[in-house]
Amino acid sequence: MYTPIMGDRLEDQDREELLLTARRLLAEAQALSIRISAVNEVATAINRTLDLNQILRVLGKQAKWLLDFEHCSVCLHSTNTCMTLFGRHIPVDIGALPEGGPIHKAFTTRQPQLIPEADATAILSPYASQIILPLESEGKVLGTINFATTKPRAYTQEDLRIGYLLALQLSSAIRNAERFKEINSLYSELDAEKHKSDRLLLNVLPVEIAEELKNNGKVEPLYYDNVSVLFTDFQGFTELSEKMTPRELVDELDYCFSYFDRVMDKYSMEKLKTIGDSYMCAAGIPTPRPTHAFDAVLAAIEIRQFMDLRKWQKAQQNIPYWDIRIGIHSGPILAGVIGHKKFSYDVWGDTVNTASRMESSGVPGNINISHDTFELVKDFFECEYRGKIYAKNKGELDMYLVHHIK
Repeated sequence: MYTPIMGDRLEDQDREELLLTARRLLAEAQALSIRISAVNEVATAINRTLDLNQILRVLGKQAKWLLDFEHCSVCLHSTNTCMTLFGRHIPVDIGALPEGGPIHKAFTTRQPQLIPEADATAILSPYASQIILPLESEGKVLGTINFATTKPRAYTQEDLRIGYLLALQLSSAIRNAERFKEINSLYSELDAEKHKSDRLLLNVLPVEIAEELKNNGKVEPLYYDNVSVLFTDFQGFTELSEKMTPRELVDELDYCFSYFDRVMDKYSMEKLKTIGDSYMCAAGIPTPRPTHAFDAVLAAIEIRQFMDLRKWQKAQQNIPYWDIRIGIHSGPILAGVIGHKKFSYDVWGDTVNTASRMESSGVPGNINISHDTFELVKDFFECEYRGKIYAKNKGELDMYLVHHIK
């Protein structure tokens, strides 16, 4: 039976040892979190297109964020080929793979293969360390993605797990691309144009509003008793934008706002507009729901976490970055569609003005909410009362900072 010795238990370690252990664990957790975030960024990039060649080109460029490799290739059953995405091309005949080889094993067993030191007869024999990962979707093996380096025993189980996460995302992207190709071949050019016009309309209008507009030719404005309006703005945007090229500025705003858009979808919120570096959205429209304030605050927390991570990433490159201010207010609004050629779904009312003041009177890096919103979410979130804060054209208003969910 195992008998603990001095130093084995945390209570037997001195304070310095505990601090070192805690710092090491924190560093490992942060490193893993960064790698997982990188997987998500790669997944976002490869899912922006349904063209298989473009997916693989993007993967070859961005996978370096995740693993250290000198060779990267993808073998696919559908094309019966193995395409080199990075490094020297090594011809691989999928139809003649040796049964004992790692690529064949990944095909047949559907299990990732970690090779610390490859045999001289292996297909990727110029590279000592290899990771071979099956690409599987809906119970079907689509192929493998292969990473390799000349350094022996270069890869760990953590590398294998990160690679496996990437393989899952790539499998989904490949499957989506194949399905799109199959479906696209079934539709006529007329049907494709119709779907294209519908998608364009849904980019600017909610589904229900778009349907009403198509069916009736107009949209009746609606009054909502209680919704939550959210504004964001970047602190220091003007100063930092002067140091960026126009292309860099637009790309960074697109990167941030594209993530915000995904958060809107996640919490069933409606994006209304962007003005410069400001982003406006609302919860509880066009379909009313009692959880609008809760959803808006959850979305704000996720946006804040994303911006904190983005600022940390820029700091690692010694690049200054802006802070975000987020403001939320809950109350009645009027919503409708304006315009005849370029439609816009918008909201009006004092609730919108107050939400804007919550943002402009907020604290950089924080979520500032009104008393009305606080009353709706106080049982779910830890909030800090700021007191009565002056807001332009509104006077002094009770404001609260949201810290985290309870």
